[in-house]
Amino acid sequence: MKRYFTLLSVTLCLLWGCKKDGFVDVDGLPPSIETTSDHIATEPGREFIIRARIEDKDGISSVNLKNAAFSLDKTIDLTLDSTVYEYDLSYKFKTGIDLAGDSFPVDITVFDLGGRSTKATILITMDGDFTNPVFSVAPDEAITVLLKSTTRLNVKFTANDDKGLGRVSVSIPEINYSREVTTFSNSGKTLEFNEPITLPSSLATYTLSLLAVDKAGLETSKTSVITVSEMPDFPKMYLADVANAAQLNSDILGIPMLIEHAGEYTYKARYYSAAAGTEIRFIPQKTDFSPISFGIDPVNNSLLTDDPEVSLPIVLPAKSYYEINFNIKTGAYSIAPYVPSDAPLAIGSPMLLDPTRPGEGSIPLQIGLVGSGVPNSGNWNTAEPLILKQNTDNKYLFSVEMTLEAGATLGFIIQAQHSWGWWPEPFWRWDRGDDPEVNIANAGENPGDWHVKTSGKYIFKFDTHLKRSQFYPIN
Repeated sequence: MKRYFTLLSVTLCLLWGCKKDGFVDVDGLPPSIETTSDHIATEPGREFIIRARIEDKDGISSVNLKNAAFSLDKTIDLTLDSTVYEYDLSYKFKTGIDLAGDSFPVDITVFDLGGRSTKATILITMDGDFTNPVFSVAPDEAITVLLKSTTRLNVKFTANDDKGLGRVSVSIPEINYSREVTTFSNSGKTLEFNEPITLPSSLATYTLSLLAVDKAGLETSKTSVITVSEMPDFPKMYLADVANAAQLNSDILGIPMLIEHAGEYTYKARYYSAAAGTEIRFIPQKTDFSPISFGIDPVNNSLLTDDPEVSLPIVLPAKSYYEINFNIKTGAYSIAPYVPSDAPLAIGSPMLLDPTRPGEGSIPLQIGLVGSGVPNSGNWNTAEPLILKQNTDNKYLFSVEMTLEAGATLGFIIQAQHSWGWWPEPFWRWDRGDDPEVNIANAGENPGDWHVKTSGKYIFKFDTHLKRSQFYPIN
């Protein structure tokens, strides 16, 4: 019975505080607590820190933090060593990812050596905002607007925030243009901005600035340099086989597809139409069909026009490879189907493991994705690629589907499988590591990391004849 009483006394001392033997009050006052904040905004599964300054002239005995929903009942004993008169509380806690509810008070109770206590309460809420707004659709860093009798720039972008936008501003200082938007769709989370702006009809350069600020004050900005000029000889031109700007921006790579700059103002596109009736257009900017989109002139369908408001898509009549040649200054264009002259890969044919020692055996030729972050594959291991499936209708075309999570990173090349982890031909790397656009056979560079913006199912497509890849969501 005496042992039980002793244990009970120790427990009560830790929880409620008790006087040390020979203890003498200094001021007889309860402890003081000054919390850094009485409200912490967080979200389920995220760690937060409770901070407070605690003082007592008689000495601090213990600190208790409690909340039933968190299964939190933590007592910090401060009587183990020398007497503590000042204590900076810094307690880390991580809530469960499946936490139910929005608001949770955490009680902080402090006891001094005289047995006196003080309680403070900090409110923990699940409405924290830790993610900056994003421009899911935005103008390129460099935009060309063609000089016309009425020179018009269509400013188009989409801003999103996971919790809620506060304000979005648009400005072109050189023409004193400024707009601020505070009303949003999708429960205050989205702005789809589309406004035509008339520019002076003269050669000039302007700066378009976009700023999105969410309700927590987090912000994201974008800047584009706008050049008003006569029709330039664009160094790059792209083929777009999607219908809208959202699809241009949702891909990981390959949409729109880079084509060949064949000569002054002239371009050549080679493209595989997987079905009759495929619609394509040509654009010099990668993120939108505005301000320039080359399509069929509705007034004269033997020519192309650059006006995105009136141009019609080019319709490819059959399943086939096509070569399209066009001149952006004259508008002249031609379309012709063709049959590739190079041979497709003989998938499944024997590939020697060591060409210098045929006796080592062979494996069936397979190609796949080899790199980092690729689902169901090894890390830069040619023995464990994510195998690409050859298309039954078009032997030049390969594809594979995968499920990816937002925030994931991955990077890979296309490589022949090898049981020993060797790096044999054939393989295809990239024209450059940053934002690659073209595959290079048996040469090239490894890519940097690609970042997944949206969770879901994706498809990777690769054409050995065109040496082009596309990687985009399909759900």
